[in-house]
Amino acid sequence: MLRRIGVAVSVVFSAAGAANAWGATGHSVVTEIAQRRLNAETSKGVAELLGPGASLASIASWADDERVRDKTTIRWHFVSIPGTAIAYEASRDCVLDPALGDCLIAAIERQLAAVACSTQPLESRQRALKFLLHFVGDLHQPLHTIDGQGGGNGIVATLVTQEAVNGNLPYNSNLHSAWDARLIDKTTRSWGSSVERLESGWLETAVVSAVTAGTTIDWANESHLLSVAALKAVPSNIVLDDAYRRSNLPVLDGQLGRAGLRLGNLLNLAFATGQCTADQPN
Repeated sequence: MLRRIGVAVSVVFSAAGAANAWGATGHSVVTEIAQRRLNAETSKGVAELLGPGASLASIASWADDERVRDKTTIRWHFVSIPGTAIAYEASRDCVLDPALGDCLIAAIERQLAAVACSTQPLESRQRALKFLLHFVGDLHQPLHTIDGQGGGNGIVATLVTQEAVNGNLPYNSNLHSAWDARLIDKTTRSWGSSVERLESGWLETAVVSAVTAGTTIDWANESHLLSVAALKAVPSNIVLDDAYRRSNLPVLDGQLGRAGLRLGNLLNLAFATGQCTADQPN
């Protein structure tokens, strides 16, 4: 049973710098890792959709902007699996809300099908590719896969950075945002540095065939178990300090690395297939 936390969380960071959402930092890391692993056929297909020399990292956060414009895509960014559940159930966790959409798992499957369908209109495939790049990253942020405390958004966090220590006022955030950005940004100064650190670390020893095995649902269940652990592991003193960051860094590294490898593999398979299913997404 998840522990309900209704008190403020003080997040203490010693380094200065503005935080970027996972959509700006983590998503760029994931897409760059994937792009480095695209085969020639996929690279050609991506160039045909996005233009020659297109950087996947440069559009990795497009879907976050799009959900502001198109609110029917809002629920595509997460899947609310109950904290007391051990696995995803579509009938419970992916019910369609006509105004807000269904869920992350269904969205990934639809966008992947559209990218793979070579007879789809160019604009539809472009849109689907931009969604897919983002959603695979979302699936691997653990707090995008749990209903408890609104995915950590309900756990209020007071972020205390070096600027605050020097006299500026602290500002309020939440646990979800800390996992989205602060824990990553505190580790490296840029998403490019994060990629290089992973390439010479976690990715160097990863067994790609094992990492890329399984389905979207398998990966969601994997993230969900991590999210349950994350909500349970908020320190008793309600302070997320540098020791907390270091203890959770292996999880962050693993999820970013897995997302990049899996995204690259999905894209290679999609562009190799080029086949359409009967029901394509809009």
